[in-house]
Amino acid sequence: MSPEDRERLAKSRWQMLQLLRFTGIVLMILGMWIWAGDILRIGGWPLVGLPLFALGAFEAILLPTILARRWKSPPSK
Repeated sequence: MSPEDRERLAKSRWQMLQLLRFTGIVLMILGMWIWAGDILRIGGWPLVGLPLFALGAFEAILLPTILARRWKSPPSK
């Protein structure tokens, strides 16, 4: 793999991690808004908002860490 290819791969992976973090944060905010706000139902809707918040937290916090660790390890045979 040439240095240009490595740099392109690293840049695309970095962009993917940032996109995951951003969309996870958006899901967390939307989940909190549904959970505690009056967006879908008066008084909030925890049954919908809480799982959405948890999914966003997983996507923003854990998934980038898992992917980065997987990309650093050598490929298994």
